[in-house]
Amino acid sequence: MEGADILCDSLFRWLENRKECAGKLLELAQELEDVHRGSNIAQVVGAATTVLSISGALTATVLTGGLATPLLVAATVGTVAGTAASVTSPFVEADMSSSTFNKAIELIKEDEKVGENIQKLLRDLKDRCGEAQLGAHADELDCEITSQLMCALARRSNTPVHLDFLRAFNKATFFRHMTPGGVQAFPALRAVGFFRVMTRGLKVSARVMMKNIGLIGTKAVAKAGSRALGVIGLGISLYDLIVTSEELVKGNRVTEASKFLRDSAREILDGQRKLKEQLDAMNEIIPKLFQMKNLIKDLGGYSLSMTENGQKIMDYIMGTCTDNRVVSWLQGLTHQIEFVNLLQFCQEGLTTHEDLTNPSGGHVDIVFVAHGRIVDQFMPAGGLVPTPNITDTVIYSPWNCRIDGNVAFAIAQDFIQVTDREFYNTNNDVYCEPNPLPNHWNSMRGSRHDIPGILLSPVTPEDTAWKCFQQYWMNRGMEIDNRVIIPYFAPQVNVFGEIPLFILIFVASFLLMLSNKTATVHLAACLGREGTPARRVEWRTQYAYTSDGTLMSVNLDDRNMNTTLFRALRSMFDRNRR
Repeated sequence: MEGADILCDSLFRWLENRKECAGKLLELAQELEDVHRGSNIAQVVGAATTVLSISGALTATVLTGGLATPLLVAATVGTVAGTAASVTSPFVEADMSSSTFNKAIELIKEDEKVGENIQKLLRDLKDRCGEAQLGAHADELDCEITSQLMCALARRSNTPVHLDFLRAFNKATFFRHMTPGGVQAFPALRAVGFFRVMTRGLKVSARVMMKNIGLIGTKAVAKAGSRALGVIGLGISLYDLIVTSEELVKGNRVTEASKFLRDSAREILDGQRKLKEQLDAMNEIIPKLFQMKNLIKDLGGYSLSMTENGQKIMDYIMGTCTDNRVVSWLQGLTHQIEFVNLLQFCQEGLTTHEDLTNPSGGHVDIVFVAHGRIVDQFMPAGGLVPTPNITDTVIYSPWNCRIDGNVAFAIAQDFIQVTDREFYNTNNDVYCEPNPLPNHWNSMRGSRHDIPGILLSPVTPEDTAWKCFQQYWMNRGMEIDNRVIIPYFAPQVNVFGEIPLFILIFVASFLLMLSNKTATVHLAACLGREGTPARRVEWRTQYAYTSDGTLMSVNLDDRNMNTTLFRALRSMFDRNRR
């Protein structure tokens, strides 16, 4: 059995033990109250002496790992049959030492044992994750431990699931990640490092759960009226509770002692319940993921209204998405319907590729082809690299620049080179290379700056390229091995409108997450400003820009042409030429 499976079993064993311990604390509180009601102050003080002798033996037992058990028995027998004044007290007559208290001692010893074992198992699991170099960042380590624990929970419920699938899901959905350029992928997580999953309204935090597990088995002295630990139900030693209550009894504060035991029992049960809810919710995630895959698979084509399956998908997306831009865009019903259709569209484009149907994972390059333009609203470049499933988004032309069919085809077929770029002004056919012009393509992963918003429009039946793309879409054997080419058009009905590039990338990343795949996105689209205000300072800060009317082209030489695709791209982009 793997370490995560043993840890999982120990956690559930500890949860049950703590529940039983809390029950015994309540019984002790009740018996203490019964004794107090039937005795005077002297009798209670005498009873405290009795309990104190038991706790002294308990201390030795806990600290010596059970070697002092005979001492504990002797102390118990001595107090019952001994010569102390407490021998006739109602405390002894209540038979607390021989029944409830002894059972509490057994549970406490078991709690200490299981708690220490959980700490050891957690350390071992962290060490193994670190050896696999998955713990270089705290988020990565938490993500890996959570993924392995979720996998163990799935096995426990006889729902086998691949570990890599859970890793991809956790990285994409739950954990905060920074791009190498320092741009946070999910702005909604800027203030907190928690992940959130909506499972029947329950919000689960992996960090809180890992913190809770980390408190199991730790010891902290409890003081009456004070809770040094935020989660007493997980972090406090049960033995400390007994000692504190005894101190209160010894000081003639019996009522406070019983209240302390009752309050502690309630907090223990509350902490135990919260951790169990978190574990149960994690276990519920897996069938929900399988359900989501089936819902997308069974969408049944495009629709101009919201279908039942589409609504379930949207409920899930709106409950789990942590990208404020995506959530804001999805507020209207029209955009939600469009989003569901985009899922159907991208799924058709992705699932036909062999690398994406292989369950063992893998990486692929996705080329989005569309009409495009830029606007004067800016966003972080890292917003186009939203999850670990999207490793980078590459843009090929400078800002405020159009491309021709040669460029689009070279991007699609993966033979475009920076040294082949040529820039012409379509107004006067004058060569007009931007200055300065970077000697690399515009990578969003490596950029620390804001970029202009990019809007994409579909090819419609009114475009001459539409029939070419329809033919291309029906004959999917024309992709090269490591590239999936997805032209943005509606194969059946005109259900798409102008959308932000980040929405299309989010759709792709969601599907990749469900398929346990990663991808690099390439954009083949014009980026002219189309009448929006020029922002030359910002454009130059992030890569480069061209003057109005500039076209980027490349020389294709005598390369072998995919005639159907080339004809479609020429008909789509060469209208930019004079």
